Amino acid sequence: MRSSQDLGAGLFLLAFATFAIWGTWGLDLGTLRSIGPGMLPRATAILVAVFGILLIVSSFVTYGSVLDRWHIRGPFFVLGAALLFAWTVRPMGLIVAGPLCLIFGSMADKATRPIEIVIFAVVMTALCIGLFGFLLGLPIPITPTSLPYPFDMLKVR
Repeated sequence: MRSSQDLGAGLFLLAFATFAIWGTWGLDLGTLRSIGPGMLPRATAILVAVFGILLIVSSFVTYGSVLDRWHIRGPFFVLGAALLFAWTVRPMGLIVAGPLCLIFGSMADKATRPIEIVIFAVVMTALCIGLFGFLLGLPIPITPTSLPYPFDMLKVR
């Protein structure tokens, strides 16, 4: 083995793809004319597995980095941001859950600057509200569920 970092990354991708295929096993794939709910997740998982295999093969062929010590900070804040969004989007709406998730996820990197993150969170939330709420018309709550009259007009029905 010439690159333990590539080997570790390839094994992680294979494990992730296996979990995704297992999780979508009961979903109907459909056909190319009538795509089912399981086709995109399963196809993506297969592509992730292929890239994992390529990384494993390349770890034995080319020289690369040694597997460094892992830090928990990055995975904690990135996965925590996804969970935080899932827990807050229904009761608080996208207008609160979006910036909260982005600001929490930005703490994964020590070099982030608070002003830049706040500006980025506000702009991304506005774009998500415009895209998912109004352009695509998805039933995602935009404002908190218990706001009075003027604000409930923003809710997507």
